[in-house]
Amino acid sequence: MLNFALVAVLVVALGGILFGVRYMRREEYLPYHAVVAGKPFAELDPGVQAVILGMLKIIGGGFATLGVTLLWLCFALHEGERWAPWAILTISAAALVPMLYVATTLRTFRPGAPIPVRPTLVMMLLIAIGVGLSLLAR
Repeated sequence: MLNFALVAVLVVALGGILFGVRYMRREEYLPYHAVVAGKPFAELDPGVQAVILGMLKIIGGGFATLGVTLLWLCFALHEGERWAPWAILTISAAALVPMLYVATTLRTFRPGAPIPVRPTLVMMLLIAIGVGLSLLAR
């Protein structure tokens, strides 16, 4: 059961790193951002472009930080540290709940925009499964 828990957390960790790299490498906002903003990135004022690109780097850093942190916590989980599942749960919640809030807020603002709500929900579900399985494995 612990191996399944580790796999669930590792999937989220790797997903976080991949999302982080994706956001940090952006040179303009993502297509769904254009739908929400109502205009392409090139039509924005250069100062606004700089602010948005900075925010995308910060968001990417947050995703990558979540991923790297979860990778380290997998070692503690594997070693049976009793605090590890709770650390995984609280750190993931601190990162993923705001992401879900923003995604649902953007979707509410522009209902037709293809906002990636599902990936965040999947990550949350995988963390819950991983933590639950690790607690049952004791």
